[in-house]
Amino acid sequence: MAHALWSRRIAAGFRQMLLALSGVVAIFYGFPSVALADQGGMRDIIVREFEAFDPNYRERRQHYAERLEALAAGIAAEQAAGNTLQCSEQLYLEAKWLLGYTANWNALEDKLERIERSLQDKDQNFASEQSPVDGFWGLCYDQWFMRVGATATAIGLLTSQGEPPHYRLRPRLRTGRELINYLQSLLISDIENTGIDNRGELSSLMTSYSTAAYKRDLQDILSGYVALDESIDWDEAREAAWFFIHGSQDTATGYWGAWYVIDGKIRKTTDLSITFHVVRYSKGEVDHWPEIIRTTLAIKDDPYPFGWRSGGKFTNHNLYDVASIFKFGWPHMSEEERRTARDEIRQMLLWSFENTLNPDGTYRHNPGYGDSFADEYYFGVSLLDVLGYWKPAERFWTDYPLEPALAGRADCCLIRQRVKAYGFESWAGAGALEKLERSCSVCPAQAVTQR
Repeated sequence: MAHALWSRRIAAGFRQMLLALSGVVAIFYGFPSVALADQGGMRDIIVREFEAFDPNYRERRQHYAERLEALAAGIAAEQAAGNTLQCSEQLYLEAKWLLGYTANWNALEDKLERIERSLQDKDQNFASEQSPVDGFWGLCYDQWFMRVGATATAIGLLTSQGEPPHYRLRPRLRTGRELINYLQSLLISDIENTGIDNRGELSSLMTSYSTAAYKRDLQDILSGYVALDESIDWDEAREAAWFFIHGSQDTATGYWGAWYVIDGKIRKTTDLSITFHVVRYSKGEVDHWPEIIRTTLAIKDDPYPFGWRSGGKFTNHNLYDVASIFKFGWPHMSEEERRTARDEIRQMLLWSFENTLNPDGTYRHNPGYGDSFADEYYFGVSLLDVLGYWKPAERFWTDYPLEPALAGRADCCLIRQRVKAYGFESWAGAGALEKLERSCSVCPAQAVTQR
């Protein structure tokens, strides 16, 4: 079905673009010396590539990781106290990217100093506003791709409310060819020679453009508000995103992911996050489902983003990604795969209840894994939501009532009251509240004091 859908879209007016970009296809199909990486050891391989670029990489990374974690704890404490600190959070996310995907220590040092200074300003509402200059959100980001992500999120929220953005957008990539070329340039990383792992930027942009390519209501808004001075062919840009997404899926694993130059060969990776976003925004209309299912089950013990675990542990974020893939892949699973997936889902729920959710309806914040305090609520709630925890009719994985060990462990109304009390000013807080409003039954009026 997905292949036929893709063919119809191509036939609808993309033939000229395919001809113009025919040389790009070689990078996806039949590229010489392409080998599927050992996912379990890929993290170590990437670290060795960074060490080849900077022999002191491990020591420097550890030094900055400790500083960044302390700042993350400070930001979370301020957010828990009711100070949203939108600019500090954006600076933190960019610092996290610099730490995780580059060896640019000067830029990271500057970013950490800016975070420290920003914590003195408790009124940072300006950082959540749309820029009147280019129409993009994320005013405290320096990296363009992060502003794209912030803008995609903001427009998504406006779309859900039936509102257009206040200012028109002025995108940096104005044609389908520019978009294809840019995404293609990010697909393969040569860390030893550049000191940059493109995976972070590639993942962010694929998430943003997957949203734009698949969401029709968002497309309608973008087509009317995408430029100030000159016309942009939004259909062409959307088809370009489709072309890249379709072409960069690995047929052997069914997954999407970054590619790396290692010892003169290109090694592909299975990326849980990128694959989740494509699957989710396409509503499962993708090819190679048997391969996707087998790969998802096989990478359980591998480190994120190549598997389910972060630092050897599960997180609500990663488990939400896995559960979503299970949901869309359920019609394509064999009975044996479904039994395995059911067992995994039960373990996911037990792990989440025992390790992240407190009896008073609050989620614990782990600065090492969560980007913000609000994120803990968003991904904890999202995991329960996608599995139909509060809505039996949406439990795709079972027709039976929840077993005693699972039932009653998460009070939807209590969690919702906590989110409202914190008053998060972020996409994560808004997203968590939206899902809770949809999932909770009638809740009794109850005052919840802010923590």
